[in-house]
Amino acid sequence: MDSVSYEHPSVKRPLYSFAEADRIARVSSNTSRRWLKGYHFWYDEERREMPPITPGRGNQDAVSFVDLVEVAVIGKLRKRKFSLKRIRQINAYCRLYLKEPRPLVTQKFKVAGQDIFLDDDFDVLVAVGREAGMLAWREVLEPFLEDVEYENDLARRWWPLGRDHKVVVDPDYGFGLPVIEGVGVRTEIIAERREAGDSMKEITYDFGVTPDQIEDALLWEKPEDAAA
Repeated sequence: MDSVSYEHPSVKRPLYSFAEADRIARVSSNTSRRWLKGYHFWYDEERREMPPITPGRGNQDAVSFVDLVEVAVIGKLRKRKFSLKRIRQINAYCRLYLKEPRPLVTQKFKVAGQDIFLDDDFDVLVAVGREAGMLAWREVLEPFLEDVEYENDLARRWWPLGRDHKVVVDPDYGFGLPVIEGVGVRTEIIAERREAGDSMKEITYDFGVTPDQIEDALLWEKPEDAAA
């Protein structure tokens, strides 16, 4: 089967700075740059190069929506204590298994990923541990992938809080930044207005949003406040 063609211009168009991608993907500072562009370090007075996790992306200094989703997937695996070495091996195996240059952002990965993670012949996951692979898929990746919508097999939009919340990342709206679904108002604008002291009623009137949509925007932008 031929690999997917990234035909939709908005999903591969550079939209985000590396800092913005880090923030939206909820990964630590400079993570997107290192994973997407590679990096170097010095060891015993020797300069060592680490390539990007997905080769062939190019050297652009901005992040596309496809890049962003890939960083978010990798971030989920990192939070399950998968090392970058293991993630590189998983990505390489998925490229061969699914015959896709960027498998982690395809619907094929959503459909067939569990088989990959539970494959006894996949020595990378045997080394990680079968149970760890099962937990990584069922508790982290499967829920995440359910919140991604695909078009022509490629990630097209993403609900970072889950589909039951009205915050969506869509490269066609709000310059690709998180917006309120169906309205298109950026969540950061809602948070700024609330922080400036505007009432829920004022924000509702000005932007045509509901109190529930405002709460979702604040939950995304200010998760620490919601947890307090």
